[in-house]
Amino acid sequence: MNKKRLLLYLFLFSLSLLTYFLNISSSRYTSFLFDTLYRLILPVIELKTHIANAVKEGVSRYLYLVEVEERNKKLSKQVQELYFYKSQLRACQMSLKSVSELLGVKSEEFGRGLIFASVLGYDPSGRDTFIIIDKGKDQGVEEGFVVFYKDMLVGFVDKVFGSSSRIRTVYSRDLTVSSTTEATGKSYIYRGGWMYGQLLYVRLEDQVQKGDVVLLRDTKKALPAFVIGTVFSVEEKGDQFFKRVWVNPSIDIRQLEYVVIVKEKL
Repeated sequence: MNKKRLLLYLFLFSLSLLTYFLNISSSRYTSFLFDTLYRLILPVIELKTHIANAVKEGVSRYLYLVEVEERNKKLSKQVQELYFYKSQLRACQMSLKSVSELLGVKSEEFGRGLIFASVLGYDPSGRDTFIIIDKGKDQGVEEGFVVFYKDMLVGFVDKVFGSSSRIRTVYSRDLTVSSTTEATGKSYIYRGGWMYGQLLYVRLEDQVQKGDVVLLRDTKKALPAFVIGTVFSVEEKGDQFFKRVWVNPSIDIRQLEYVVIVKEKL
C-alpha cells in the first residue's frame, strides 16, 4: 500500500471520528441544513407511502371484485336452475291436481310457510348438539318444527322462548327420526350422535353400503326428503338380526349463519 493511499485512509478515519464525537448533525451550525433536507425529503416519503397503500388497496379491491363476480355468476346459474325446477314443480302440481280430481282424492298441498332465522349461538361443548336461533314464539315457532339448510336436515325445534329457540341437531343423541336410504327405500330410524349418528333396524339382508345417502322419511309426505348424511361404515355380526350402521351427517353446524324452519312436524 503506497503512502498516499495510507494517508487518505487515515484522513477519512479521523474525519469519521471527528464527526461522531462532535455530533455535527445536531450542531447549531449544521442543524438548519439537516432540518431543511428533512423537510424536503419528508413529502417524498409520505407520497411514496400513500402511493404504496393506494396500490395495495386497489389490488385488494380488484381481487375482491373478481371473486364477487365469479360468485355472482355461480349464484345466477343456481337461481336459473331453481326457476326451472320451480316450473317443473308447478307442472307436477297441476298434474297431481288433475289426477286427484279424476280419482276423487283430495291432494295435500304443502303451503304452511317457511321461517328464516339467524344463528345466535352454538353448543359450547363443541359437539354441535344444538344451536340457538333468533326466532321464537313471537314468530309462530313451535316445538317439533323441522329445520333445514339448503337440502340438508339440521334438526328440530327443541325449545321455544319469547324471541329465540333452541334447535336439536342431527349430532344429538336425543334426536331420532324416521329415515331411509336412496339405495333401499326402506324405513329405518336415524339416531343422532357425535361424531357419527346411527341408522337403526337395518336388517342383515338389506343392501346398505358405505357411501349410501341417508334421507329424511316423512310418512305424511308433507316434507321433502332432506339429506341427513352418508353411511360411514357398516358392521355385520352373524349372531344379530341387524347391521350396525354409522352415518356421517352432511350438515356443518359451525358454518351455519342462518337456517330455515318448516312449519311442519313429523
